[in-house]
Amino acid sequence: MNNRILQLRLNETKQTVNTYENIDNGKTEVFSVEKKKKIENVLLTLSIIGLSAMFIYVTFIWGHLPNTIPRHFNFKGEPDGFGGKGFILVLPFTGLGIFILTTLLSRIPDAFYYQYNATKEQKKLLYNQGRIYIRLLQAEIVYFFLFGVWRTAQVALGKADGLGVYPLYIFLIVILGTSIYFAFRTNKVLKETR
Repeated sequence: MNNRILQLRLNETKQTVNTYENIDNGKTEVFSVEKKKKIENVLLTLSIIGLSAMFIYVTFIWGHLPNTIPRHFNFKGEPDGFGGKGFILVLPFTGLGIFILTTLLSRIPDAFYYQYNATKEQKKLLYNQGRIYIRLLQAEIVYFFLFGVWRTAQVALGKADGLGVYPLYIFLIVILGTSIYFAFRTNKVLKETR
């Protein structure tokens, strides 16, 4: 990596544009990212709403939770590990950490994998696809965690027996389905731009 220096800078013009500058062996190439797509902004907003809902819900139920709550569920969705009520904060803060990490990741074009022979235009299209993919995964994870917080509280309060059998499987199918969909989309972008 000694021949390659990556710099991220903010181009202050009439509209703020993220600029990626790759300085490799003395050659400078500027990669301007188009304004965020509408769907990306919608997904970001949904993620923020989900995170806010988690923290607000925990704040409202905190005083009603018993001192011991479920902290782990088996594959059948039954509680099989218990801990202090402070454990209910793990999911919101983990969701917040994943949100911050994926938001930062989506802003670094070099974090995405591009085929070695991808053109500059293909990289730009793939980067935009990758950002939408990350935002969609982000929203899916946040809402799965929101469900986990809600359901854990319901079990702790005696209003439910467990998470249920299906939520984990549904979550895995949704995440896998999203990944497969975007893999096909990426392949389509590469084929259409050759």
